[in-house]
Amino acid sequence: MDTSPHGYSVNPVCCNGCGACAAMVPELFEMDEEAEKPVVLLAEAPAEDIERAMGICPHDCIEMD
Repeated sequence: MDTSPHGYSVNPVCCNGCGACAAMVPELFEMDEEAEKPVVLLAEAPAEDIERAMGICPHDCIEMD
């Protein structure tokens, strides 16, 4: 299991703003209600947390660097 820190991002083109990432992994994301898109909260996070968020996203919009 990789617990080292990695950067991560949300592809804004593919994201439909469902909010699943912010609801299920609030330590990594919060919703920008005006833009209706998630905001990345940290520059880096443990790989296992990012992978959990990646598994939640219904459109595979979360990417790990």
